[in-house]
Amino acid sequence: MTNSDKAKQHFETHTLMKKAVPVWLGALFVMVTLLIVGLSFVSCRSDETGIRKKVTVGVSTSFLSIPVYIAQKQGFFSDEGLDVTLKEYTSGKKATQALFAGEVGISTVIDMPVVFNSFERQDFCIFATFGCSYSIVKIIARKDSGIKTGADLKGKKVGANRGTTSHFFLGVFLIHNRLSISEVEIINIEIADLPSALKNGEVDAISVWQPHTKKAMQLLGDNSIELASPEICRSNFNFAVMKMFAKEHPKILQKLLRAFDKSATFIKNEREKSLEIMATSLNLDKDTIRPTWDNVIFGISLDQSLLVGWDDIARWAIKNRLVNKKQIPNYLNYICLDALEAVKPNSITIIR
Repeated sequence: MTNSDKAKQHFETHTLMKKAVPVWLGALFVMVTLLIVGLSFVSCRSDETGIRKKVTVGVSTSFLSIPVYIAQKQGFFSDEGLDVTLKEYTSGKKATQALFAGEVGISTVIDMPVVFNSFERQDFCIFATFGCSYSIVKIIARKDSGIKTGADLKGKKVGANRGTTSHFFLGVFLIHNRLSISEVEIINIEIADLPSALKNGEVDAISVWQPHTKKAMQLLGDNSIELASPEICRSNFNFAVMKMFAKEHPKILQKLLRAFDKSATFIKNEREKSLEIMATSLNLDKDTIRPTWDNVIFGISLDQSLLVGWDDIARWAIKNRLVNKKQIPNYLNYICLDALEAVKPNSITIIR
């Protein structure tokens, strides 16, 4: 082969390589790009629908907790991409203590623990109310203690759980019956222990809510009496969260609220199924629950009346020297609006 032929062959080989390499590199680039896009898509999908955000909710075993149980039973939490673990407590007070101790991320809580804790700390807030009732708390008494009306409580021992709605309702009930707290002997007893304390004669009456109301009346049988109590006190059932958690996990709060909003719709449209879930969750029969059902309003909100009610409780606590402070906190500082504003802004009536 002449030098000319070798040069020609070298030129042709070089030319082919110049053409082939870009094609090979281009193909490789396309393959890598498709792989990266595919992995990104899988990762994105996994984040949205595969990997669920875990959160533990401390829930009071109370009638008003039904939206939480329904959201769990009906899969509303799961629909929102949440993996929710429920931890049950005998009262909202205990559930909130668990929140402060870091045992749960969210807690259900009625008004009293909010107010009492507001005198001591500012690191928590309420991000929604999800139920309210004027008749959830009852006064159950012993007939053999000579009690027929509210006025008959004068001079009697009455069991209540200090720092809960059981306590505040009793105070309002006494005022309604023209009695002062000093005219009865209030015995501080855990909510779950109130029925047995009444049965054993440790107290003459108790201030309590379901399912403990039914248990007390079952234990006493014909010796029990429920004292008449018109709509004298509104109880709000709320969701509490640490402010830091609310700041760091706004999406979780929004997802929770959407799930609870679905629960409220379910309760409205599926009365019998809701009653069944409630009965199963609290080990009650539906006939026990049914009379109270229509007296409870379910739905997520943040209402101005919430702050007014907290002010009233705070004044009552200060007046009766149940707290060491004399100034009522600014309860706007205990409201986190962002989550509900993102989910259902029209349900907010708090004046800011």
